[in-house]
Amino acid sequence: MSSESKVNNNMRIQSDNTPSPSSALTELGRIAVGEKVERSGQLVPSSIDSFRIRGDHAEAVHKVYGETITELPILFYSDQEEIVCNERLEIRTAEGKLFGYGDNHTFHIWNDELKKYAVTTVEKRPQIRDETVTFLQKNLHPGKAKLIKWLPVLTLRFVIRDIPLLGYWQFSTRAVQTTIPNLRNKFDEYKKLFGSVQYLPFLLKVKKVKSNKPGMVYQYPIVDLVPQFSFETAHRLARHLRENPQADVSHWLSENGDKPEQLPSVAE
Repeated sequence: MSSESKVNNNMRIQSDNTPSPSSALTELGRIAVGEKVERSGQLVPSSIDSFRIRGDHAEAVHKVYGETITELPILFYSDQEEIVCNERLEIRTAEGKLFGYGDNHTFHIWNDELKKYAVTTVEKRPQIRDETVTFLQKNLHPGKAKLIKWLPVLTLRFVIRDIPLLGYWQFSTRAVQTTIPNLRNKFDEYKKLFGSVQYLPFLLKVKKVKSNKPGMVYQYPIVDLVPQFSFETAHRLARHLRENPQADVSHWLSENGDKPEQLPSVAE
């Protein structure tokens, strides 16, 4: 089976010909739901049921939201999916270095001679994905070689509310069967329903769930995106937008919507 057929193509993969997210704001840090743990003398990835805040400004987030964080109030600073909810394909070396990325049409492949990513398309090189896999698998032990593959990666970029810093935070996931479709589909649905997601109050939440497949006993984290306003408010907002397609969504919510502090938290 080729690498092409192993990737789920029923997904929104964005074009790479888009402005850099850093053109508007500076990256403040990254958020993950995993960490490296030592097993048999080796560091291996392990999932956790809370957000791991990384970067120089991590302490600013913990100061506001505590040491163990399972939900974060966020705002998307743009309506452009390619900036704040971007999906692309990536392939990494056995050492974990990013060797190539792209959509289903245009790919950026590392060129060691040029010391940069060279751009190509499937018209120019129809087998570019399989060729890249074969190149990276060369001389590898079969156990490592089978790990070399193109994988979808979804990246969210957002502002964390109540953090007195100007910049965005980034969360990326490769959970193609769970978190990727969950976040991508909800982002698209909310944008379609409200006409805009820019500056609307959302909660980014994480929890561990048990697999319900026969013979599966493991747990894994799922990250969820939840509007921080009630169903009644959402219904009134949708009706308002049908009657006023050009309305400012964030302004309407500030005047007519629920106040975030009035909403129940998960702990309640």
